[in-house]
Amino acid sequence: MVRVDDTADRLQVLRLGETTAVVGPGDAVAAVDRIPAEALDAATVREATGGHGARSHVLHYCADWIDASRVRDPLISHDARDLAELRRRCPPDDTIDATPADGDRVFVLLDDDHRPLSAAGYGEVHSILADVVALTVPEHRRLGLASTVATLATHEALDAGLIPQCRVRRDNLAGRGLAAVLGYEECGSHLTVQLRR
Repeated sequence: MVRVDDTADRLQVLRLGETTAVVGPGDAVAAVDRIPAEALDAATVREATGGHGARSHVLHYCADWIDASRVRDPLISHDARDLAELRRRCPPDDTIDATPADGDRVFVLLDDDHRPLSAAGYGEVHSILADVVALTVPEHRRLGLASTVATLATHEALDAGLIPQCRVRRDNLAGRGLAAVLGYEECGSHLTVQLRR
């Protein structure tokens, strides 16, 4: 499936199951039209379009309530100030893809001194999807904090009748592992290539 948008400054390739959709300017769409769908990776698309700055995400979806909580009786906050404090305590690269946005439904896990350690949240997309993300301060990773708050966010999204989606950078093995623990299944990918205009 193809949609030409000559005002776009990037090319997007979305793959879900056996279906591939390509959106972007006509010349870039034409450049990748000759490439088989299974070969549409970041390097190939960049080379074909003369683009730069490719980002590739694996798409995971969840259809069932799986309890991946690892913290018993977690202290949870929904306060935007706690989320802001958590963002300040994490490396900038981590906060780009993994931080709930303002306006998202957010669950922030606090320690006994009410310091934020981990957060997960989701934003609603077109009243169908819940785009779920999770973030933990570096010194408290691998303790099950993210799986605890991400379980809360995922369950609330399912309760709201939404389909939870988890977008994880292809090279983020920890994020992909978290999605698997939460019961998400890998169903596709989303590639964005910035074009030279």
